[in-house]
Amino acid sequence: MLYTIASEQWSADRPLTPTQTRVGLYRTRDEAGKLAGGKPTLAVAVRYDATRGTVVATSPTSLRLTGGTWSAPAFVNDSGGVVALCPIPPDLVRRIGPPRLQVHPAQPTAGTHLAGRALLPAGRLPARSIAGRIAARR
Repeated sequence: MLYTIASEQWSADRPLTPTQTRVGLYRTRDEAGKLAGGKPTLAVAVRYDATRGTVVATSPTSLRLTGGTWSAPAFVNDSGGVVALCPIPPDLVRRIGPPRLQVHPAQPTAGTHLAGRALLPAGRLPARSIAGRIAARR
């Protein structure tokens, strides 16, 4: 799966056509998302075959397109993006929107409180007060 940015003229029923303004296909969704600038990100069901210099369909829908497999000439540009030289059929292109940010919940660490109890590093017990002095429990 490669990723790209939709132009203003693109719609889901039209092939994805290489243009002067499109930088190319990117190997990760994050790469495309960083350059999207508010435009929708597209997932393209192709992989780059460096041996043959082509992009090859990775989706079973490609078999329905032409009665066989689909491919198009392509090359890797200076920035590492893949540029297809022929239109990519609409069945291989899916709009996925802006990049997703995954936020993981904070993990409790040593010294933080959870439900009113202090969490301490393993093997350490909380200190206790003895006649105004602090003594560590053993």
